[in-house]
Amino acid sequence: MKALLIQTDHVVKQIEVDGHLKSMQDAVGGMIEYLPLTDNAHAYIDEEGKLKGKKVNVMATMLCRKLNIGLAPDDMIVGDMLILGSLNKKGDRDGEEHDVPSSLLPAFSKIIGQMIETL
Repeated sequence: MKALLIQTDHVVKQIEVDGHLKSMQDAVGGMIEYLPLTDNAHAYIDEEGKLKGKKVNVMATMLCRKLNIGLAPDDMIVGDMLILGSLNKKGDRDGEEHDVPSSLLPAFSKIIGQMIETL
């Protein structure tokens, strides 16, 4: 499925993941932690990223702050962030992973100041 990866080096790219735990862990480099972003998208980060000393992900932190996902004022996202869709093709939340919605790309692009290639 299509996903976005926001890397610590300010690169945002489309990647493919198969929706299995291992592919998502490989994308973020560790055990995944779920972060709700919008009604139709969510993200995963390495839940041990801070313990591992991963770099601050400025763009992911800006995105989370703008979307008001509940970061403490002095908290930040570290390591790469994987973004996936939450809704199936019928528009229902079924607990499965789905393609990142292409409708979110312009909003995310504006928030992080990057042009994200249209899926």
